[in-house]
Amino acid sequence: MIPRLLKPTALALLAALPALLPAQTDTTAREDMRMEDLSRNQGQWFSPRSKLTVGFRVLNSGATVDFGKLGGVSSLNPIVPASAGAVDRGYSNGSVILDVLRANEVNSSGVQTSTPGGRYQVTTPVVVEGVTVNRLSGDFVSYTPGVTRDWQIMSQQQLLEAPGYVAFRNYSTISEGATARNEQGATAGAELQFSRELGRGGRYFTWGVAAGIALNDISNKAAGTVTSTLRTYTDYYSLNGASAPLNQLDNPYVETVFDTDGDGFANAYETTVKLNAVPDASKSTDVLTAGGATVTGRWQIKGAYFLVKLGPTVRAQITDRFGITASAGFAGAYAGTRYSASEKFFVAELPGVELETQDPVTGADTIDSTETKFLTGYYADLNLEWDTNGTLGLFGGVTAQQLDSYDQKLGDRTAKIDLGSAVGLRGGVSIRF
Repeated sequence: MIPRLLKPTALALLAALPALLPAQTDTTAREDMRMEDLSRNQGQWFSPRSKLTVGFRVLNSGATVDFGKLGGVSSLNPIVPASAGAVDRGYSNGSVILDVLRANEVNSSGVQTSTPGGRYQVTTPVVVEGVTVNRLSGDFVSYTPGVTRDWQIMSQQQLLEAPGYVAFRNYSTISEGATARNEQGATAGAELQFSRELGRGGRYFTWGVAAGIALNDISNKAAGTVTSTLRTYTDYYSLNGASAPLNQLDNPYVETVFDTDGDGFANAYETTVKLNAVPDASKSTDVLTAGGATVTGRWQIKGAYFLVKLGPTVRAQITDRFGITASAGFAGAYAGTRYSASEKFFVAELPGVELETQDPVTGADTIDSTETKFLTGYYADLNLEWDTNGTLGLFGGVTAQQLDSYDQKLGDRTAKIDLGSAVGLRGGVSIRF
């Protein structure tokens, strides 16, 4: 495997470079000796000792990501136990809202004017045959502590399931350990490197140190369906002896009633059936059904990493313009990634209703998390260089690297991001100074 062979391969490469040197022509050798003598007499080096390279690199593979514990979709509404008292409660198939006094059943001091457990009327002044009279415009159910007029359901089945009660459910799924794996293909990036010559072995062999940085992207995603455990939590609210209002799914429920005298005036008549404000704790159920849900999802890891390279470098001069440079050493990567997931499922009791992940702040159907890690590893480069003049040049070659992996979580979901081993091509421009 590449990670195990990287170190010995790089060392063997550095050791073998002198054998790659072909014999130079007598003319070139004499010219080199003449220039070296001239430079020595002037107190200068034969050539610049520092070099900056700017270029690109293309690796054969990016990150491999193993997604784990997929298919766990939390309920959009948290479960609030009966012990919490009369509070707002949301469900997958409805809601029960804490009742409050209406503006037309309190006086200017905020004191209730309607009779708890009864009804109250509202009148509106109208002109009848030139005379202003107060006509009944509304007949409403009064506010009563302990019960609520504000509740909604999605189907009549919720009224029929348990006589005398209304059933409300929260649906969610629990992961059964589903996984998905995806390997990123070729990835391109940019690179900047500085090297400094520290010594020479004859006229054609130098050594020094190199340091550089590179940037490559991380982009990996998976999609599909997984099987999960369906969790069904049910609360039951008492109708307090009233008959189930089969035609009233959205409360408060108000009908329009016309006066019997046929003068065309109408008033609002409320027929809301009040619901107990707190569920019956003795009847609440929490049922887990293994394999009861099929979850469709999309999972993605997206980000980038900065690679830092540091190691020795050697150069062998082939001709007066061509040379071979090799370097191998330590590599460190600073990686930053965003893990996002979007999952949804359906239940038979709510046909056409999509239950999905939801961001608690934005309400979006995608949730995410971010992670940053510093990873360590190794690198090796081998380049062919062409000096266009004493300052500028071009280079091209091969590169190899090996980096560690790291873990990222999104709720209960996991992702192992393995940058692993990669090889590729590199090239660009060099500047000597």
